[in-house]
This record gives sequence, C-alpha cells and structure tokens, in this order.
Amino acid sequence: MIIVFGKGKVGNGVGHLLSVMNIQHSIMDDQDLDDAILADADVILVSPGVKQSHHIYQSYSHKIQSELQFLSGLLPSIGLKNTTWIGITATNGKSTTTWVTYHVLKEMFPQKNVRITGNFDIPVSETLAQIIEQKKQDEDHIFVVECSSFMLYGLRDFVFDYSILLNVARDHLDWHKDFDEYQESKLTLLRRTRDAFFVPASSWSLLDELLSNRGTKVEESFDLSPTKFLGAHNKINLATVQELVLCYCKACGWDPQVAQTRFIEVISGIHPLPHRLGLIREIDGVKIYDDGICTSSHSLSAALSSFDQKCVLIAGGYDKGDDYSGLSELFISKVGYAVLMGQTAEKLIKVCWQAQVPYIVVPSLQKAVETAVEQAKKLALSHVIFSPGAASFDMFKNVYDRVDQFEKIVATL
Repeated sequence: MIIVFGKGKVGNGVGHLLSVMNIQHSIMDDQDLDDAILADADVILVSPGVKQSHHIYQSYSHKIQSELQFLSGLLPSIGLKNTTWIGITATNGKSTTTWVTYHVLKEMFPQKNVRITGNFDIPVSETLAQIIEQKKQDEDHIFVVECSSFMLYGLRDFVFDYSILLNVARDHLDWHKDFDEYQESKLTLLRRTRDAFFVPASSWSLLDELLSNRGTKVEESFDLSPTKFLGAHNKINLATVQELVLCYCKACGWDPQVAQTRFIEVISGIHPLPHRLGLIREIDGVKIYDDGICTSSHSLSAALSSFDQKCVLIAGGYDKGDDYSGLSELFISKVGYAVLMGQTAEKLIKVCWQAQVPYIVVPSLQKAVETAVEQAKKLALSHVIFSPGAASFDMFKNVYDRVDQFEKIVATL
C-alpha cells in the first residue's frame, strides 16, 4: 500500500497521478493520521511541508520517499517518449531563473511541449497526471523544474538532464537539521544531473573536485540593458540561463550564432515575475517597490544591492533560523530607515544597531506601510522597499497572502 502524507498541492498532485494510473493508495494528514495504516504501508510519500521533527519521520523514516524519488521508479510506467528534465535550485533567484528558462525554451522550441513545474506552481506529479489525461505521452517534453531543498532531500535515483545551482546561503533551518544538510540537499541536484550543469563563478567554491570537473562555471557578465530586469543578481540569473539554453540548442543542432541572437530577442520580451522588486506606485515623489516574495536574508541582500541610493525598508516575518548578521555593511549604505515587524524583528534590530540605522517595530503590515511612506517623505528618501527577508507564516496564510495584502494597502494610500 502507498500512503501519501499531506493534503496540500504536492500530496493532492501525487494522489491525482496515482488515481489516473489506477494505483491503489491512501491519503492522510495530521487530522486523520493512523499509525496502524502507516505501519502496514510499503511506501510513505511525504509532502515537503512536513518537517523532519514530525512523528512520521521519527517512526517511519525507512519507508519515506520524496515525490521525486518516488517518481524515478514510476516514470517508466507513464510511457513518456522523449523528455528533457531541467532542474533549477538556489537559496535566492530560483523562481526567476525557472520562469525565464521556461519562457525562453517555450519561444525557441515551439514544437516541444515545455512545462514549468515543481516548487514554482504545479507539482511534478500533477503535471504528469495532466499529460496522461490529455494523452500527450508521445510528444516531446521539456520539464523545467524549480527544486526546493525539501524536494531534493534524500534524492537517490531521479535523473535530470541539465541543471542550475545559483547560490546557497543559510535558509530553512527550521526544517533541515543544520546548514550542512541544507547545502548538501542543494548539491544533490548537481550529483543527479546527467548531461551538463551550470554554476555561477561566485558559487563555484561550493563544488567538490568531482563536481567541479563536471560542471560549467558561468561568468557573471550579462548585459541587462535589452531586458526588463534589474540588479546584479539578475545578471547572474540570466547569464546562467543563457549558458544552459545555448548548451541545449547546441545539442539540438542549432548554429551557435543563430541561437545567441534568438536568445537575446526572446529574453528582451520577458517580464519579471510579480513581487520581485516591481514598482507598484509613486506617491508624492516616493516610489514604492514590491519585493514581497523575498523570504531570506540572502534575497534581502540582493534587493538592497539593486538600488544606488538609501531607502526606507519594510522587513521582517517568520523566523526560520536565518542569519542576518552579515547585512550590517549593506544597511549602512542602503537603508536610511527601517520599519520592522514579525518574529525576525529582534534579529533585524541588532543589524540596525550595528549599522546605526534608525528603526521602528510595528504590529501590522498596514502600520508598516503607512510609517514607511511617512518616514520617506520626512527624510527625503525617494524609495520604499517592501522586502521582508523572512517567511510569512507568523502573520499571513502564505507569501501570496502577504503580497496581496501589501498591494491592497498601497492602493488605498
């Protein structure tokens, strides 16, 4: 018996796939957990949101498989004829890089069925279930998979054709045992890649000798001027996408110059994802930027580095064990005033002390936005940046609830 533990997107996606394939299974979560059934299970597929501290890991670790690990054994039965699997992971930038890779390949290879899946939106299992229902197994498929560390944890058999690892910084230590385990989960993507993987020069030191001999080091010198993207971090993201796409084009027989020209044409028309440093409103000379998808200190650093002048920063949220101590120098040069909230406010206060940045702690997002705009006008600062640098679970349903509330508040000012 196969047990799917978790009724979120991944759990429901796996359940849908198993149903479509007529494979007997049962779905449960904490509300209907049954140890008798779990004890008799052959395999337990655990959703990414279930932490290692959970009872199910403590009691049934020998039966647990991740979604991708389980799919490695199931894929031959699905009968896909021609597939290319591309995995993308990072602490910061993986969603943007996945989004761009997907759109570029979709435009450059219209004859192929290009799908974006994984942590980005639709789980891999749900994507496969849809292909079966649509009877499209015989088409040429390219799967662009955003891979979280949870998806890669314990992965032994699933194989990617191409992959990207952008960076690794302290994150998700509320789920992983320690940073070493988190980093190793990220590196697992490269170890499970068959043809080629790409790593920016700034992250090359993460690789051991075996990996460095197999990988491609990407120089971080992409010209953003023809694109709609901002910031040094996006130079790295797009440079890495370019290397992967041109490598794939070469494998498909494209002339290198034709591929390069077409790549630039396509990428110039791609818009950044919502809530990634987007200007959403200007009030009395104060520009308000939404970077609400930012959930780590590493991505907060990237956001602040994208601007030349000081800003009023709105930051803070759920504490998942992140380290903010390295932000002090950046706060000195980039933050004129900080409006803090949530569990991580205490950590960010220490950064403000070290950087001698004035700050205030507020109880709500509504108060944070109002205070930030008020202080920007008072201090003659032209930018307010909402870049939480933390998860959302302490005050919001999820990160999308957080950004929706932020935009609604800004619209009422």
